[in-house]
Amino acid sequence: MAFRVGILGAFLAVLLSGCDNAEVPKEAISSPSGYSDVAKVTLEVGSLAPDFKLQSLNGEWVQLSQLRGSKVLMIFYRGHWCPFCVGHLQDIQSLLPELEKRGYQVLAISPEDATDMQKIADRMDRPYRFLSDTNLEVADLYGIRRDEELPHPAMILLDDLGIVKWFYVGENYKQRPSAEQLQKVLDRIGT
Repeated sequence: MAFRVGILGAFLAVLLSGCDNAEVPKEAISSPSGYSDVAKVTLEVGSLAPDFKLQSLNGEWVQLSQLRGSKVLMIFYRGHWCPFCVGHLQDIQSLLPELEKRGYQVLAISPEDATDMQKIADRMDRPYRFLSDTNLEVADLYGIRRDEELPHPAMILLDDLGIVKWFYVGENYKQRPSAEQLQKVLDRIGT
């Protein structure tokens, strides 16, 4: 019995603190054409990002094309229940002041509704703009749907005209670009 309680306690500690994600391959950071190990991704560096309109955590509608004039970082995550997603968003928080200084708006997109998005928002020290893609329509638009319920982990950087400057889409949900790796991408692409 004590063994089961110990295992349960360790599992809960991991869930509450988030998980460390494995860094992505170096070529994902240095590739001028973006990176994906997922076959159906429709993104191309240099092309206009497909437009969409999603509802935010506070109920407002956010349309991507209306954010032109600002750079955008989109982070697609699975949900508040995913320790790898929580860990990734917590890691990227350290870069939010730098991203803001560089003129980025950061959109955290998941298939969750407002109630579940609030659960992850409550765990963040710095605010993200959480958007709900409950039907995975945006995930489909970008070719990053993993299965019936989830997107692949993905990060997409857009310039102030809505042009894709870099992206990462990964098959392995335990592997995501770290804040340090994202900083290298930002420095490399000069935005």
